[in-house]
Amino acid sequence: MMNNTRMRDDSTVAIGLTPKGQERQRKILEAARDVFLEQGFERASIHQIMQRAGGSISTLYRLYGNKLGLFEAMIMQSTSDLFPITDESDIWTDNVEESLLQFGQVLLEVLGQTEARSIRRIALSVSSADSEAIRKVFYEQGPRRVQRLLAAYLTRQKLLGKVNVVDVDIASAQFIEMVKSPWYHKAEFGFPIESGEPERSLQQAVVMFMQGVVVN
Repeated sequence: MMNNTRMRDDSTVAIGLTPKGQERQRKILEAARDVFLEQGFERASIHQIMQRAGGSISTLYRLYGNKLGLFEAMIMQSTSDLFPITDESDIWTDNVEESLLQFGQVLLEVLGQTEARSIRRIALSVSSADSEAIRKVFYEQGPRRVQRLLAAYLTRQKLLGKVNVVDVDIASAQFIEMVKSPWYHKAEFGFPIESGEPERSLQQAVVMFMQGVVVN
């Protein structure tokens, strides 16, 4: 089962630790990321990770419970590093079009990174008994977290009367998919992407979204 008691939100269990403890945890998560990316979840071992991170295996178990708990913490940390937007981020402004463009630019940068695609492949490739839990971890801390950030912004704009949409959660997912299509799906299958295609997808997604849901 997933170790739900270890992780609380988009931070890690570093909260409440001493600076030395936080540094030790950072080393463990960095080593875990490297080993998981190299070996995949099933082949990666706790011993390999701690050999790189240094320290005792008992510390790892105390912090994360088991390998699945460590994978969850690694996903949360990696997602926060790759997509450091929060509800208080400077990209969110009273200008809806500007905010969508800035959000979309960060999204393009993340989707274009090899590490993000590699983590996704790890989550989808697991075939052991932990496969369902791992995919849930990746979905909640990756795509779903990003979607919630945009949905929270759209909710605020809806309350201000600037956005006219029935379901902000669905609308946020639709905007993200417009930004990704079709270039991201081509890249996933190894097909070449036209120069500037991601940027054109973002620009058109913003135009369509503004015409469809923004109150003039």
